[in-house]
Amino acid sequence: MYSKLGTVIAIIAAIFPFAAVIASLAQSESAFTTIVVTVIVAVFFVTLVIASRITIEPELETAAVPRAPAAPIEWSWDGINRQPDAAESEGDGAESSAQH
Repeated sequence: MYSKLGTVIAIIAAIFPFAAVIASLAQSESAFTTIVVTVIVAVFFVTLVIASRITIEPELETAAVPRAPAAPIEWSWDGINRQPDAAESEGDGAESSAQH
């Protein structure tokens, strides 16, 4: 949950640099230039407000289709392809006792 005071402070902090530039332009440039820059900044902040309100949800068709599982990995340390879940009883007993 957000604090309303914190939100107000954040909005003021975000607007301040733009307001300072517009005030500086108003002193040195024509009224038309100041109005154009003010409109550009206003459109920017309106776009941010609209974007913060929009929630994009995944498409139902792509979200409902489950992916196929990947093929199991084959292990080949000694030239014999083995599945990860294969029983250790394959081969002779001396070979499996030497590995442990």
